Amino acid sequence: MEFDALTIILTIAITVVLAYVQFNKVEPDVHPLVLEEQSSPAHIRNEGETVIHRSKSVPHGAPLITQPSNKIKTLYDVWQTGLALNPTGRSIMYMLQNQFSFVDSTYEQVDRRISGFGSGFVALTGLKPKTETPIGIMTPYSQESFIAQQAFYRYSFVTVPIHDWKSTDLLIEVANQTKIKAIIVSQKVLPSVLSVLGDCPSIKTIIVAGIYFSEEQTKIAAQHNATLVKFATLEYDGLSSPIEHVKPDPEDVAMINYNTKSSSLSKGVILTHANLVAAMAAFITSLSGAKRFTSNDRLLTHFSNGDVIAIWMSSAIILVGGSLVFPSGLMKNVLHDAQASMPTVFASTPVILEKIHEALHLTYGKGALFQRAYAAKLDMLKAGCITTSSIWDYIALGEIRSRLGGKVRMIVTTNPTKVETLEYIRAAMGIHVISTYGRTETSGIATSRSMFDYSSIEHLGGPVGCNEIKLVDDVEGKHTCTDVPNPRGE
Repeated sequence: MEFDALTIILTIAITVVLAYVQFNKVEPDVHPLVLEEQSSPAHIRNEGETVIHRSKSVPHGAPLITQPSNKIKTLYDVWQTGLALNPTGRSIMYMLQNQFSFVDSTYEQVDRRISGFGSGFVALTGLKPKTETPIGIMTPYSQESFIAQQAFYRYSFVTVPIHDWKSTDLLIEVANQTKIKAIIVSQKVLPSVLSVLGDCPSIKTIIVAGIYFSEEQTKIAAQHNATLVKFATLEYDGLSSPIEHVKPDPEDVAMINYNTKSSSLSKGVILTHANLVAAMAAFITSLSGAKRFTSNDRLLTHFSNGDVIAIWMSSAIILVGGSLVFPSGLMKNVLHDAQASMPTVFASTPVILEKIHEALHLTYGKGALFQRAYAAKLDMLKAGCITTSSIWDYIALGEIRSRLGGKVRMIVTTNPTKVETLEYIRAAMGIHVISTYGRTETSGIATSRSMFDYSSIEHLGGPVGCNEIKLVDDVEGKHTCTDVPNPRGE
């Protein structure tokens, strides 16, 4: 049988078209009906109130989520679980000072550092574990702050994160409200802390997370009856004289968190181990089975040390034996940090996500091929599909995805994040984004949008499984539960 040239050309053309259609066939990631209601409302309500809304995973009448299992009740238990699951696996990645590459440590290595620091701290300060003694942490989110927190959980101390970019007025108020006996500081803020020691008489030990402090600074501390010591010194000294763990109970206070969203001074929020474990467990439960964290996951977070979301996000990764990345802390290095560490989960504030969007758009957004590819991927997104395997990903968008390391499968952020930024991340980069909403009083999370909700409609999602939500009439503010188009209240 012979074929003329026209027949061959038509056959090839039809094959190409069919392959193109099949390759770009769009099916929604979940059925649209699943996303219509992201909470479960009760059937009755009281006068002046809305109905109570719960997570769809926790039926009304069932107990709210409090912990991932009966064996995991505190943040101490979380670390012990991760250590047992993956003792020789990578636990943390961090940059050495003045270097631009990451080093990593296993769970066993980090556990040794935690034990050393905790034992050294107790021996030096003489503070008694299990007495709800508050300890300040005034460093960026770093390996030192993480190791210190884990050590304080191990000996039932209370952490008090203090943003290192806040004024010394906040430090003075926090120190005097909580009567902190010791504080961990970065080398950068040490001079500021020393300058206000006279106004913070309770501080007797200053631990420097850095490689240097001067003899003059030691003298200044001594003038105020305070001891200055390096973080690494406590780690080393504690290894030779280990002290038995004093484990916390679920109702013990884990941290006192001060409002970081306001420049005004404010009262701290007391959070127990049970509060933070419940937040972690509820977030984990909100993830669909195939998207849950595993020991292969690596978390890079750009939340600060004082943001509660950083606590339960890192705990969720530790719980399964995954690893944490501690970034350089410089805004200009956000993309470099991601490329160098290749995370699978990225947690960040809306501001940083929007800056990433702007930077990538300036670099890649002007080309005709990108614009055509992005338009096609945006159509897929609006049809309910996020993918990294379309033809457009191969010919135009792969390099953009690689700017975050090429392996990110999930981004967790807070509201509000610009719709344009969310669409760019989901369409151009093929990454699922979960938007959460919470207050410090709710352990940093109260609601979460479904990770399959790609709509541009602005809403906060449904309640997570550790809490239930309702509105009550605000008579003074003239907000009522019968307001239209949406109920209002407090």
